[in-house]
Amino acid sequence: MSFDLYIWSSRQPVTSDRAQEIFRLLADGHDDAVEPDDRVLALHRELIDRYPPLETLGDTELESSPWTMSPDATDRRVVLCMSWSTAAEASPFVLELAKQHGLVCFDPQSGQIHQPDTGAALHLESCDGSRIYNPTRQDLRRALDSLSPDNWYACLEREPGWFVQVGIGSYAGDVPAGKFGLEYREGTPERHVRALVDSLEAVAGAFDGFAAGDDSWKRGHSWTSI
Repeated sequence: MSFDLYIWSSRQPVTSDRAQEIFRLLADGHDDAVEPDDRVLALHRELIDRYPPLETLGDTELESSPWTMSPDATDRRVVLCMSWSTAAEASPFVLELAKQHGLVCFDPQSGQIHQPDTGAALHLESCDGSRIYNPTRQDLRRALDSLSPDNWYACLEREPGWFVQVGIGSYAGDVPAGKFGLEYREGTPERHVRALVDSLEAVAGAFDGFAAGDDSWKRGHSWTSI
């Protein structure tokens, strides 16, 4: 049994469930589960410069190679199979390469996801565990349209303590049926306020305005401190 790593590109951070799904699809040969990216093959070139494919090695060199199979690369993903005895040496180099190239590296043995820093200014998170960095307007609307009793909140954060969020139902503080609990916070707890809003369109306007740095959405609501 080998120690495997899967590497691919993603525009946004990958949740645990999504990483497992992509891994299973790639393992079954469905490379279209991820997008092509020139950085994937660039990583592969650097990797085999350090640890060449098995077919290029002589008998003596084979003994020191980390590979149980030569790295398998396309423009969408790289699959690495290493012996457990050499993984401790080779895998840190692989993880550093993935970080340098801004790629996701997934360890299916532990389920650990190594992700690059997106440098994103905005972070959209929903109760269902989905996360999107630098969300588009369409991303925001999809998240708001997905609100439900089970998926009861969505939060758009610029930096810790600076956000706009919405919640519905009892988990959001007993928000009445047909209403939306809209909140925003500007840094400190004293600057955290809330309003009950009648329409999802008004909530979408708040999220769009926050994302654009336009504060006009704050007018027209009766805010109370939390």
